[in-house]
Amino acid sequence: MKKGKKLFLIGIGVALIAFIWGLERGTRLLLASQLKLDKIEVQGCLRTDPQQIIKAASVSPETPMLDLRLRKISQRVEELPWVRSCVVRRVLPDTLSLQVIERNPIALIRLDKLYYVDEDGTPFKEPAPGEALDYPIVTGWEDEAWKRGARKDLIEQALWFIREVQDHPYLSKEGVSEIQFNEIGDLTIFTVQGGTMIYMRAGDMELRVRRLEEVWKTLAAKRLPVHYILYESPDRIVVGLEKRG
Repeated sequence: MKKGKKLFLIGIGVALIAFIWGLERGTRLLLASQLKLDKIEVQGCLRTDPQQIIKAASVSPETPMLDLRLRKISQRVEELPWVRSCVVRRVLPDTLSLQVIERNPIALIRLDKLYYVDEDGTPFKEPAPGEALDYPIVTGWEDEAWKRGARKDLIEQALWFIREVQDHPYLSKEGVSEIQFNEIGDLTIFTVQGGTMIYMRAGDMELRVRRLEEVWKTLAAKRLPVHYILYESPDRIVVGLEKRG
């Protein structure tokens, strides 16, 4: 192929690419000018007012749909305390969809103040007036120790215990009112029914829960009034009984 013809074909190719690029850009500009935001749909809210979500999204009406910065919108919404995540998407021609996943409080934790704790062990919000307080309380931390990251693994133990109890009929009937940790990670648990104190040393939690369930099953069958349980080891569990009048 002659050099002149080759250069001619290259020129045509470059011109064609430039034409397609310009056409695409022109089409996007045309769409951007015609497709504007008209409504915002919010889904997944149980605890948060949808209007609060819309306000946090901070998107002006009539904003061109293609100018919306979806990640920025998501980040603003996720700053709300009850919001775990927010998926944002355009629904052409004129709608912005916000799919919210809210946090699920498992317990309350006492730091400098009282906070809800979600299933990941993250304290995320102080209870507001009128919000539920009927959750187990986890104590044993100082606020400064928490900020330094000390002993956060114990939160996972506490939340695991709270969830695991629900799968054991005798323990779940008693319920968990409070879990206290001491300096070395031992637990003191108080039940909802009767306020029974259960002291357990740090260790294999699965085994401890199974043994506690067995002990409680035996005590329930004999209708014995339990005052405290000292779990020293799987083979040594001391039960203190209340005095009967």
